[in-house]
Amino acid sequence: MWDHQPSAAEVITAGNMATSPEQSDYREVDPRRFVDLLAESPMAYAAMVESITGFGIYLIDTRGNILTWNQGAERMTGLPRARVIRQPYSTLFEPAGRAADLPAQILGYAKYHGHYSDEHLRRRGSSEAFRALATLDIIRDPRGRHSGFVEVIRDVTADREREAALYAQATTDVLTGLPNRAHFTEQANLEIERSRRYFEPLSVALLDVDHFKAVNDTHGHQIGDLALQHVAEIMRSNARRIDILGRLGGEEFALLLPRANTQPAVELCERMRVALYQSRVDTPVGQLQIAASVGVASMNRDSTTLDSLLERADKALYKAKRQGRNRVEAWML
Repeated sequence: MWDHQPSAAEVITAGNMATSPEQSDYREVDPRRFVDLLAESPMAYAAMVESITGFGIYLIDTRGNILTWNQGAERMTGLPRARVIRQPYSTLFEPAGRAADLPAQILGYAKYHGHYSDEHLRRRGSSEAFRALATLDIIRDPRGRHSGFVEVIRDVTADREREAALYAQATTDVLTGLPNRAHFTEQANLEIERSRRYFEPLSVALLDVDHFKAVNDTHGHQIGDLALQHVAEIMRSNARRIDILGRLGGEEFALLLPRANTQPAVELCERMRVALYQSRVDTPVGQLQIAASVGVASMNRDSTTLDSLLERADKALYKAKRQGRNRVEAWML
């Protein structure tokens, strides 16, 4: 259907609609800006975007076969033109996407709605994958009949990795890898709200490393950092998947325990305390034994906010300290 080759006049006219191909942004190649051109001469649009490298842009026929392939598509996917022309659209997807029938779903959605846009994995070369932001638009001929599709893709892998790194930097305690105080507070408040809504039990615990100042004074801050990292690892390995952990600062850690009232919360914290005391921290100066005290508070009608639960857990923690340390105590009325 689209074997027509654009005339020199068509290519020049189309080319005048865009700026430098290598520096074009999406607005300059957006197929929805070129509806008339795509209806009259899809190949003229394909010629216009041929040398653009920042976006992969290609035409697909009504049967789902790839008809054109610009330089950006070749650069992003690592697939040369000869390997994709006349091949099915599914060629561009990694195995999981093909197994889920994603190519057919995208084409079907675009045909019904006229436009599709989303992020998903696409194939790069023979075995790799990259995260693509893909937009697919239906093409109609001058009489309004469906005549094919045009897709524009952009590799957003690096963008998403940068975003993930910035998010981790903002929400994670650098030393231990646990959520920092702000992120723990955010997650805990959401979980408390959920528990209140569904009338489910919930507990909060504070864990404080015993005699931590002596560890730093005796062995130095480097050994102290190893001890804190060890505590975080013990907490992770003994917590449930639904529990929320966090480092509040210094040697103080917090646990939010959904669906756990006082007894199971104390039992979980006791297992964690014993695991910590029975383990050893491997350091350059030998193995080090550390212990921790834990205070637990459970949500009830008098204590339904994170601040109130932390206040009560803190009182229970100091009771554990007064009772000799290396123990778990629960706040009681």
